[in-house]
Amino acid sequence: MPSHYPNSALDNEAQLGRVVANLFREQGWNVAEEPDEENVAPDFLVSGHGRKFVVELKRASEGRKDRVIPLLSQAALEAVHYSRVMPGHPVPLAIVGANRIPDGIAEEAKQFMQKRAPQVAVGVVDLEGLRLFAGHGLESLNSARRPQRSLHAPNARAPQLFSDLNQWMLKVLLAPRIPQAYLSAPRGHYQGASQLAGAAGVSVMSAFRFVEEFSKEGFIESGDGVLRLVRLRELLNRWMGASQRRVLEIPMRWILHRGKKTLWNAVRSYQSSEPMDLANRAGELSSPRPRLCLGLFEAAEALGIGFVHGVKPYLYIERLSAEVLKELGLSENAEEERADLYLRIPGNRESAFRGVVRKDGMPVSDILQVWLDVSQHPSRGKEQADLIWRKILSTAFETS
Repeated sequence: MPSHYPNSALDNEAQLGRVVANLFREQGWNVAEEPDEENVAPDFLVSGHGRKFVVELKRASEGRKDRVIPLLSQAALEAVHYSRVMPGHPVPLAIVGANRIPDGIAEEAKQFMQKRAPQVAVGVVDLEGLRLFAGHGLESLNSARRPQRSLHAPNARAPQLFSDLNQWMLKVLLAPRIPQAYLSAPRGHYQGASQLAGAAGVSVMSAFRFVEEFSKEGFIESGDGVLRLVRLRELLNRWMGASQRRVLEIPMRWILHRGKKTLWNAVRSYQSSEPMDLANRAGELSSPRPRLCLGLFEAAEALGIGFVHGVKPYLYIERLSAEVLKELGLSENAEEERADLYLRIPGNRESAFRGVVRKDGMPVSDILQVWLDVSQHPSRGKEQADLIWRKILSTAFETS
Protein backbone atom coordinates (compact mmCIF):
# COMPACT_ATOMS: atom_id res chain seq x y z
CA MET A 1 0.00 0.00 0.00
CA PRO A 2 1.76 3.22 -1.04
CA SER A 3 2.26 5.96 1.51
CA HIS A 4 0.49 9.28 1.13
CA TYR A 5 3.66 11.02 2.30
CA PRO A 6 6.24 9.77 -0.20
CA ASN A 7 8.54 12.80 -0.04
CA SER A 8 8.57 13.31 3.72
CA ALA A 9 10.53 11.75 6.54
CA LEU A 10 8.75 10.26 9.50
CA ASP A 11 9.88 13.11 11.71
CA ASN A 12 7.63 12.28 14.64
CA GLU A 13 5.04 9.84 15.90
CA ALA A 14 2.21 12.18 14.87
CA GLN A 15 3.22 11.90 11.23
CA LEU A 16 3.61 8.14 11.56
CA GLY A 17 0.11 8.14 13.01
CA ARG A 18 -1.28 9.85 9.91
CA VAL A 19 0.37 7.28 7.65
CA VAL A 20 -1.07 4.39 9.67
CA ALA A 21 -4.51 5.96 10.03
CA ASN A 22 -4.71 6.51 6.26
CA LEU A 23 -3.65 2.90 5.64
CA PHE A 24 -6.59 1.61 7.69
CA ARG A 25 -9.07 4.12 6.25
CA GLU A 26 -8.19 3.06 2.71
CA GLN A 27 -9.22 -0.48 3.64
CA GLY A 28 -12.59 0.66 4.98
CA TRP A 29 -11.81 0.78 8.70
CA ASN A 30 -13.07 3.48 11.04
CA VAL A 31 -10.23 5.20 12.89
CA ALA A 32 -10.66 7.22 16.08
CA GLU A 33 -7.44 9.12 16.78
CA GLU A 34 -6.32 9.69 20.39
CA PRO A 35 -9.61 8.47 21.88
CA ASP A 36 -10.24 9.32 25.50
CA GLU A 37 -12.07 6.42 27.08
CA GLU A 38 -12.25 5.84 30.81
CA ASN A 39 -9.15 7.93 31.53
CA VAL A 40 -6.92 6.04 29.10
CA ALA A 41 -5.47 7.49 25.94
CA PRO A 42 -4.19 5.01 23.34
CA ASP A 43 -3.02 6.34 19.99
CA PHE A 44 -5.95 4.89 18.02
CA LEU A 45 -9.06 2.82 18.18
CA VAL A 46 -9.63 1.01 14.89
CA SER A 47 -12.91 -0.75 14.21
CA GLY A 48 -14.59 -2.45 11.29
CA HIS A 49 -15.08 -5.80 9.61
CA GLY A 50 -16.45 -7.13 12.90
CA ARG A 51 -13.26 -6.39 14.83
CA LYS A 52 -11.88 -3.68 17.11
CA PHE A 53 -8.24 -2.89 17.90
CA VAL A 54 -6.53 -0.59 20.38
CA VAL A 55 -3.37 0.67 18.69
CA GLU A 56 -0.06 1.87 20.07
CA LEU A 57 2.55 3.36 17.71
CA LYS A 58 6.27 3.86 18.10
CA ARG A 59 8.65 5.55 15.70
CA ALA A 60 12.23 4.31 15.32
CA SER A 61 14.85 6.87 14.34
CA GLU A 62 16.59 4.11 12.38
CA GLY A 63 15.47 0.75 11.02
CA ARG A 64 18.02 -1.16 13.08
CA LYS A 65 17.14 -4.32 14.99
CA ASP A 66 18.23 -2.81 18.32
CA ARG A 67 15.82 0.09 17.73
CA VAL A 68 12.86 -1.63 16.10
CA ILE A 69 12.34 -4.64 18.42
CA PRO A 70 12.53 -2.76 21.76
CA LEU A 71 10.09 -0.10 20.51
CA LEU A 72 7.70 -2.73 19.17
CA SER A 73 7.86 -4.51 22.52
CA GLN A 74 7.10 -1.29 24.36
CA ALA A 75 4.14 -0.60 22.09
CA ALA A 76 2.86 -4.12 22.72
CA LEU A 77 3.02 -3.70 26.50
CA GLU A 78 1.10 -0.43 26.34
CA ALA A 79 -1.50 -1.84 23.93
CA VAL A 80 -2.04 -4.87 26.21
CA HIS A 81 -2.54 -2.57 29.19
CA TYR A 82 -5.14 -0.48 27.36
CA SER A 83 -6.90 -3.62 26.14
CA ARG A 84 -7.27 -4.87 29.71
CA VAL A 85 -8.76 -1.66 31.11
CA MET A 86 -10.98 -0.63 28.20
CA PRO A 87 -14.61 -1.76 27.82
CA GLY A 88 -14.97 -4.69 25.46
CA HIS A 89 -11.23 -5.47 25.67
CA PRO A 90 -10.27 -4.59 22.07
CA VAL A 91 -7.43 -6.56 20.52
CA PRO A 92 -4.04 -4.96 21.25
CA LEU A 93 -2.14 -3.89 18.13
CA ALA A 94 1.50 -2.71 18.34
CA ILE A 95 3.05 -0.90 15.36
CA VAL A 96 6.56 0.41 14.78
CA GLY A 97 7.61 2.59 11.85
CA ALA A 98 10.70 4.23 10.40
CA ASN A 99 11.84 5.84 7.17
CA ARG A 100 13.22 2.47 6.07
CA ILE A 101 13.17 -0.92 7.78
CA PRO A 102 14.95 -3.78 5.95
CA ASP A 103 12.73 -6.76 5.14
CA GLY A 104 14.81 -9.13 7.26
CA ILE A 105 14.58 -6.93 10.36
CA ALA A 106 10.85 -6.44 9.88
CA GLU A 107 10.32 -10.20 9.65
CA GLU A 108 12.54 -10.82 12.69
CA ALA A 109 10.60 -8.23 14.72
CA LYS A 110 7.30 -9.83 13.73
CA GLN A 111 8.47 -13.31 14.72
CA PHE A 112 9.92 -12.00 17.99
CA MET A 113 6.52 -10.65 19.01
CA GLN A 114 4.54 -13.66 17.78
CA LYS A 115 6.63 -16.00 19.97
CA ARG A 116 6.51 -13.85 23.10
CA ALA A 117 3.09 -12.19 22.86
CA PRO A 118 0.90 -14.12 20.41
CA GLN A 119 -2.22 -12.35 21.67
CA VAL A 120 -0.89 -9.04 20.30
CA ALA A 121 -1.34 -8.11 16.63
CA VAL A 122 1.80 -6.47 15.23
CA GLY A 123 2.65 -4.14 12.37
CA VAL A 124 5.88 -2.86 10.83
CA VAL A 125 5.73 -0.01 8.28
CA ASP A 126 8.12 2.29 6.47
CA LEU A 127 8.02 5.10 3.92
CA GLU A 128 9.19 2.88 1.08
CA GLY A 129 5.94 0.95 1.08
CA LEU A 130 6.72 -1.90 3.48
CA ARG A 131 3.55 -3.01 5.29
CA LEU A 132 4.05 -6.16 7.40
CA PHE A 133 1.16 -7.08 9.72
CA ALA A 134 0.44 -10.31 11.56
CA GLY A 135 -2.31 -11.58 13.81
CA HIS A 136 -6.08 -11.37 14.03
CA GLY A 137 -6.64 -11.15 10.28
CA LEU A 138 -4.57 -8.03 9.62
CA GLU A 139 -2.42 -9.82 7.06
CA SER A 140 -4.71 -8.34 4.38
CA LEU A 141 -2.93 -5.00 4.97
CA ASN A 142 0.44 -6.43 3.92
CA SER A 143 2.29 -5.12 0.90
CA ALA A 144 5.88 -5.40 -0.23
CA ARG A 145 8.28 -2.52 -0.56
CA ARG A 146 7.81 -0.77 -3.88
CA PRO A 147 10.48 -1.86 -6.36
CA GLN A 148 12.76 0.77 -7.85
CA ARG A 149 11.80 0.96 -11.49
CA SER A 150 14.26 1.47 -14.28
CA LEU A 151 13.85 4.74 -16.13
CA HIS A 152 13.28 2.63 -19.23
CA ALA A 153 10.65 0.31 -17.76
CA PRO A 154 7.67 0.01 -20.13
CA ASN A 155 5.12 1.55 -17.76
CA ALA A 156 7.36 4.07 -16.01
CA ARG A 157 6.24 6.97 -18.22
CA ALA A 158 2.51 6.59 -17.72
CA PRO A 159 2.17 7.92 -14.16
CA GLN A 160 4.95 10.49 -14.66
CA LEU A 161 3.20 11.93 -17.71
CA PHE A 162 0.38 13.12 -15.43
CA SER A 163 2.45 14.06 -12.40
CA ASP A 164 1.20 16.84 -10.16
CA LEU A 165 3.09 19.71 -11.81
CA ASN A 166 2.49 18.28 -15.29
CA GLN A 167 -1.26 18.44 -14.66
CA TRP A 168 -0.90 22.03 -13.53
CA MET A 169 1.07 22.95 -16.68
CA LEU A 170 -1.61 21.27 -18.78
CA LYS A 171 -4.15 23.57 -17.14
CA VAL A 172 -1.93 26.57 -17.91
CA LEU A 173 -1.72 25.64 -21.61
CA LEU A 174 -5.47 24.98 -21.74
CA ALA A 175 -6.39 28.15 -19.82
CA PRO A 176 -6.80 30.46 -22.85
CA ARG A 177 -9.65 28.22 -24.04
CA ILE A 178 -11.51 28.30 -20.70
CA PRO A 179 -13.27 31.35 -19.19
CA GLN A 180 -11.55 32.79 -16.13
CA ALA A 181 -14.68 32.14 -14.07
CA TYR A 182 -13.93 28.41 -14.34
CA LEU A 183 -10.13 28.23 -14.05
CA SER A 184 -7.60 30.40 -12.24
CA ALA A 185 -4.43 30.24 -14.33
CA PRO A 186 -2.23 32.55 -16.38
CA ARG A 187 -3.39 33.01 -19.96
CA GLY A 188 -0.82 33.42 -22.66
CA HIS A 189 1.20 31.82 -25.42
CA TYR A 190 4.63 30.47 -24.61
CA GLN A 191 7.68 30.04 -26.79
CA GLY A 192 9.45 27.18 -25.09
CA ALA A 193 9.87 25.74 -21.63
CA SER A 194 11.40 28.84 -20.03
CA GLN A 195 8.40 31.03 -20.74
CA LEU A 196 6.02 28.28 -19.62
CA ALA A 197 8.00 27.84 -16.38
CA GLY A 198 7.77 31.56 -15.63
CA ALA A 199 4.03 31.67 -16.22
CA ALA A 200 3.26 28.46 -14.33
CA GLY A 201 5.56 29.20 -11.39
CA VAL A 202 7.61 26.01 -11.75
CA SER A 203 11.29 25.35 -12.33
CA VAL A 204 12.66 25.49 -15.86
CA MET A 205 13.73 21.85 -15.49
CA SER A 206 10.15 20.81 -14.63
CA ALA A 207 8.79 22.68 -17.63
CA PHE A 208 11.49 21.26 -19.90
CA ARG A 209 10.62 17.70 -18.84
CA PHE A 210 6.92 18.45 -19.36
CA VAL A 211 7.47 19.72 -22.90
CA GLU A 212 9.79 16.82 -23.73
CA GLU A 213 7.41 14.14 -22.38
CA PHE A 214 4.26 15.48 -24.03
CA SER A 215 6.09 16.13 -27.30
CA LYS A 216 7.28 12.50 -27.38
CA GLU A 217 3.69 11.37 -26.81
CA GLY A 218 2.54 13.56 -29.70
CA PHE A 219 0.47 15.98 -27.61
CA ILE A 220 2.62 19.14 -27.97
CA GLU A 221 3.72 20.82 -31.18
CA SER A 222 5.83 23.96 -31.51
CA GLY A 223 6.26 24.28 -35.25
CA ASP A 224 5.42 28.00 -35.25
CA GLY A 225 7.54 28.67 -32.18
CA VAL A 226 4.59 28.58 -29.77
CA LEU A 227 3.79 25.56 -27.58
CA ARG A 228 0.47 24.15 -28.72
CA LEU A 229 -1.52 21.17 -27.41
CA VAL A 230 -2.85 18.85 -30.11
CA ARG A 231 -4.96 15.67 -30.22
CA LEU A 232 -6.85 17.14 -27.30
CA ARG A 233 -9.64 14.56 -27.09
CA GLU A 234 -7.14 11.70 -26.80
CA LEU A 235 -5.07 13.71 -24.32
CA LEU A 236 -8.11 14.38 -22.13
CA ASN A 237 -9.12 10.72 -22.21
CA ARG A 238 -5.61 9.75 -21.09
CA TRP A 239 -5.73 12.37 -18.37
CA MET A 240 -9.09 11.17 -17.12
CA GLY A 241 -7.83 7.59 -16.98
CA ALA A 242 -4.74 8.61 -15.01
CA SER A 243 -6.85 10.62 -12.57
CA GLN A 244 -8.89 7.60 -11.47
CA ARG A 245 -6.26 6.36 -9.05
CA ARG A 246 -7.65 5.88 -5.57
CA VAL A 247 -7.99 9.13 -3.59
CA LEU A 248 -8.02 9.21 0.18
CA GLU A 249 -11.49 10.22 1.41
CA ILE A 250 -12.17 10.63 5.11
CA PRO A 251 -15.74 10.75 6.47
CA MET A 252 -16.33 13.67 8.81
CA ARG A 253 -19.05 14.96 11.09
CA TRP A 254 -19.76 18.45 12.30
CA ILE A 255 -19.19 18.83 16.01
CA LEU A 256 -22.11 21.26 16.13
CA HIS A 257 -24.50 20.95 13.20
CA ARG A 258 -25.51 24.42 12.14
CA GLY A 259 -27.77 23.87 9.15
CA LYS A 260 -27.56 23.69 5.39
CA LYS A 261 -24.82 26.31 4.96
CA THR A 262 -22.53 24.82 7.62
CA LEU A 263 -19.78 23.94 5.14
CA TRP A 264 -19.77 27.35 3.46
CA ASN A 265 -19.79 29.17 6.79
CA ALA A 266 -16.94 27.03 8.13
CA VAL A 267 -14.79 27.60 5.02
CA ARG A 268 -15.52 31.33 5.03
CA SER A 269 -14.47 31.52 8.67
CA TYR A 270 -11.27 29.62 7.87
CA GLN A 271 -10.53 31.93 4.94
CA SER A 272 -11.21 35.10 6.91
CA SER A 273 -8.66 34.11 9.54
CA GLU A 274 -5.91 33.75 6.92
CA PRO A 275 -4.02 36.88 5.80
CA MET A 276 -4.88 37.63 2.20
CA ASP A 277 -1.26 38.06 1.16
CA LEU A 278 -0.61 34.48 2.26
CA ALA A 279 -3.82 33.08 0.83
CA ASN A 280 -3.31 34.44 -2.67
CA ARG A 281 0.40 34.12 -3.37
CA ALA A 282 0.67 32.22 -6.64
CA GLY A 283 3.33 29.79 -7.71
CA GLU A 284 4.37 28.54 -4.27
CA LEU A 285 4.91 24.88 -3.59
CA SER A 286 3.55 25.11 -0.05
CA SER A 287 1.32 27.33 2.06
CA PRO A 288 1.68 28.42 5.68
CA ARG A 289 -1.68 26.78 6.33
CA PRO A 290 -3.29 23.84 4.52
CA ARG A 291 -5.13 25.00 1.42
CA LEU A 292 -8.70 23.87 0.94
CA CYS A 293 -11.53 24.20 -1.56
CA LEU A 294 -14.93 22.80 -2.43
CA GLY A 295 -14.76 19.73 -4.64
CA LEU A 296 -16.83 17.50 -6.92
CA PHE A 297 -20.60 18.10 -6.91
CA GLU A 298 -20.49 20.94 -4.38
CA ALA A 299 -17.96 22.68 -6.61
CA ALA A 300 -20.09 22.08 -9.71
CA GLU A 301 -23.03 23.68 -7.91
CA ALA A 302 -20.90 26.68 -6.92
CA LEU A 303 -19.74 27.06 -10.54
CA GLY A 304 -23.36 27.21 -11.69
CA ILE A 305 -23.40 23.87 -13.47
CA GLY A 306 -24.61 21.55 -10.73
CA PHE A 307 -26.69 18.59 -11.81
CA VAL A 308 -26.50 15.99 -9.05
CA HIS A 309 -28.11 16.81 -5.71
CA GLY A 310 -28.29 14.99 -2.40
CA VAL A 311 -24.66 13.75 -2.44
CA LYS A 312 -22.67 14.50 0.69
CA PRO A 313 -20.29 17.39 0.01
CA TYR A 314 -16.56 17.00 -0.60
CA LEU A 315 -13.94 19.37 0.71
CA TYR A 316 -10.39 19.20 -0.62
CA ILE A 317 -7.73 19.85 2.02
CA GLU A 318 -4.01 19.90 1.39
CA ARG A 319 -3.02 17.85 4.42
CA LEU A 320 -4.51 16.59 7.66
CA SER A 321 -4.14 18.91 10.60
CA ALA A 322 -5.79 18.61 13.99
CA GLU A 323 -5.71 22.40 14.33
CA VAL A 324 -7.50 22.95 11.04
CA LEU A 325 -10.13 20.31 11.80
CA LYS A 326 -10.79 22.02 15.11
CA GLU A 327 -11.03 25.40 13.38
CA LEU A 328 -13.50 24.02 10.85
CA GLY A 329 -15.52 22.34 13.59
CA LEU A 330 -15.04 18.81 12.25
CA SER A 331 -14.69 15.46 13.98
CA GLU A 332 -13.06 12.39 12.42
CA ASN A 333 -15.09 10.02 14.60
CA ALA A 334 -17.64 9.39 11.86
CA GLU A 335 -19.00 6.14 10.52
CA GLU A 336 -19.36 6.38 6.74
CA GLU A 337 -23.14 6.12 6.78
CA ARG A 338 -23.35 8.94 9.36
CA ALA A 339 -20.85 11.28 7.73
CA ASP A 340 -21.85 14.89 7.06
CA LEU A 341 -19.14 15.38 4.43
CA TYR A 342 -15.91 13.89 3.10
CA LEU A 343 -12.44 15.35 3.24
CA ARG A 344 -10.28 14.60 0.21
CA ILE A 345 -6.49 14.77 0.34
CA PRO A 346 -5.26 15.08 -3.25
CA GLY A 347 -2.09 13.47 -4.49
CA ASN A 348 -1.88 16.25 -7.10
CA ARG A 349 -2.07 19.12 -4.65
CA GLU A 350 -0.49 21.82 -6.84
CA SER A 351 -2.77 21.07 -9.77
CA ALA A 352 -5.77 20.83 -7.45
CA PHE A 353 -5.18 24.06 -5.55
CA ARG A 354 -3.42 26.41 -7.97
CA GLY A 355 -6.38 26.35 -10.35
CA VAL A 356 -8.93 27.18 -7.64
CA VAL A 357 -11.45 29.92 -8.46
CA ARG A 358 -13.40 32.14 -6.05
CA LYS A 359 -17.18 32.16 -6.00
CA ASP A 360 -18.75 34.52 -3.46
CA GLY A 361 -15.50 34.35 -1.55
CA MET A 362 -15.43 30.55 -1.56
CA PRO A 363 -12.45 28.60 -2.94
CA VAL A 364 -13.84 26.20 -5.55
CA SER A 365 -12.15 23.50 -7.65
CA ASP A 366 -11.61 24.56 -11.24
CA ILE A 367 -13.85 23.14 -13.94
CA LEU A 368 -11.22 20.74 -15.30
CA GLN A 369 -10.62 19.31 -11.83
CA VAL A 370 -14.35 18.88 -11.24
CA TRP A 371 -14.76 17.16 -14.62
CA LEU A 372 -11.93 14.75 -13.86
CA ASP A 373 -13.12 14.05 -10.31
CA VAL A 374 -16.80 13.39 -10.93
CA SER A 375 -16.40 11.29 -14.07
CA GLN A 376 -16.21 7.97 -12.21
CA HIS A 377 -18.25 8.85 -9.14
CA PRO A 378 -21.01 6.28 -8.54
CA SER A 379 -23.65 8.91 -7.73
CA ARG A 380 -24.48 9.96 -11.30
CA GLY A 381 -20.96 11.29 -11.75
CA LYS A 382 -20.82 10.40 -15.44
CA GLU A 383 -23.95 12.44 -16.09
CA GLN A 384 -22.44 15.42 -14.27
CA ALA A 385 -19.20 15.07 -16.25
CA ASP A 386 -21.15 14.84 -19.52
CA LEU A 387 -23.01 18.04 -18.67
CA ILE A 388 -19.76 19.88 -17.95
CA TRP A 389 -18.39 18.64 -21.25
CA ARG A 390 -21.43 19.72 -23.27
CA LYS A 391 -21.90 23.10 -21.62
CA ILE A 392 -18.32 24.28 -21.18
CA LEU A 393 -15.48 22.08 -22.41
CA SER A 394 -16.66 20.78 -25.79
CA THR A 395 -16.78 24.22 -27.39
CA ALA A 396 -13.21 24.89 -26.34
CA PHE A 397 -11.70 21.50 -27.18
CA GLU A 398 -13.57 19.76 -29.96
CA THR A 399 -12.51 22.29 -32.56
CA SER A 400 -8.87 21.17 -32.18
